Amino acid sequence: MSNNSFVSGSVSGESGGVPDVLPEFVTVRPSDGERENRAPDGRTSGVSIQGTPPSNTVPSNDKNKHFKALRFGIDSLYVSYYGQLAEDWDKKLFGLKEKAQSDDEKEQALAQVTIGSHLFEVRDKGMPRFPYVLLDNCFFIKVNRGKSSKLPMAHIQISSEYLAAVGVESAVQDLDFIIIINTLGLVHGSATISRADLFLDFTCVDDLYAIRQPDWVTRANLMAMYFDCRLDDPFTGWVIGIGGDVHARLYEKVVEIKTKSRKTWLFPLWEANGWQGDEKVWRMEFQIEKEFLKQVLIFSLSNFLEFQAELWRYLTHDWLRLTIPSLTDKKRDRWPNHPLWDDIANVYLSPIDQPRLKRFRPERLPPDERIFIHGLGGLTSFMAREGIEDFCEGVGEFLHQATKYHKHSAGGLCGYVQRKVKAKSRKYNTINNRQNFVGDIQERDRKARDYRRVKEDE
Repeated sequence: MSNNSFVSGSVSGESGGVPDVLPEFVTVRPSDGERENRAPDGRTSGVSIQGTPPSNTVPSNDKNKHFKALRFGIDSLYVSYYGQLAEDWDKKLFGLKEKAQSDDEKEQALAQVTIGSHLFEVRDKGMPRFPYVLLDNCFFIKVNRGKSSKLPMAHIQISSEYLAAVGVESAVQDLDFIIIINTLGLVHGSATISRADLFLDFTCVDDLYAIRQPDWVTRANLMAMYFDCRLDDPFTGWVIGIGGDVHARLYEKVVEIKTKSRKTWLFPLWEANGWQGDEKVWRMEFQIEKEFLKQVLIFSLSNFLEFQAELWRYLTHDWLRLTIPSLTDKKRDRWPNHPLWDDIANVYLSPIDQPRLKRFRPERLPPDERIFIHGLGGLTSFMAREGIEDFCEGVGEFLHQATKYHKHSAGGLCGYVQRKVKAKSRKYNTINNRQNFVGDIQERDRKARDYRRVKEDE
């Protein structure tokens, strides 16, 4: 690839390593899915979290016309709590899991538990080594009943939407109340980080499809270029370092939202920082696993937040770079950064406003499209079958025949609808189907008193 391929622009010098501000950080050795960054002559460049002092160069205003950072920070966060699940909670969750496994929809609807302000669904199945699973739109909680000191009592994924609404510190404080203050069990210490994803969402004028494999200088062994043949512009991104303790993804986020994640709540956050709505948004994301964090002596959330910028710098200077290959210099570690990569690497030098979601609900609500388009499928099929075109007539006849169809079932049509509403409210975390149970009322009152006591102490 020639020097003017990918995108035209000035050539910047190669950036150095992560700033020497983390004396406890050690040299990072290649792990699974990584390799030493070898030059063509076979020598290794050596990777250390300590390195060349950071550049103070901030992209110029003129350059920023070609690159715009929309959001950056922590997108996904997985934390663990070590300790022993309390016996009463073990019995309670076991009973709720049995209800979730029942063939009776009424029993299934009762597989819920309220902790603090959260109404969790209790799943009918656990996950490997974690027999209990609780979830709402904030947390996906896996609970272990065993006594192994190596396995956490609880492993939790905090949803990216919740992080975007309240921030990392508030989300973990909420989680501490659920796991520690609510005495789910005897907890040893605070939350430890199991995985974190650092990300940057941005727009640019660059043609990212023009990137070729030799342009990447990386410690990773494996990389893949991705396409979606359903699209007019099928290139969707790169994955680098698959299977390693660190791996990177550069992909078109709007396509991912529309075809997979449905995280449309990101759109207003981007718009607040200048997204026009018809621009491609690229996400540069690094998935950092527990083993790598242990190597650089990051265990607690406070450590991770403190050194977040330094981690980004290491990842974008030492672990991975997008370069302009040189036709005259075979030492890859001397190849200059592509100007776009300098913009990506320097985002923490140019702070931007990070707007919060103005509306967030802990319930897992179905989208309007599913309700008001797919949900009308049965009615429109019925009307077509009966040859009815008038909507009001169709609704009336639909209810009439539905009543006849369900007249022999328990409670008739109304009973059927009530059972389905309770089942779906458990799934969506919207209605507490246990709110009239005497035992649950007493427990709820006790927890409310405990919560008020904690707040008064604060």
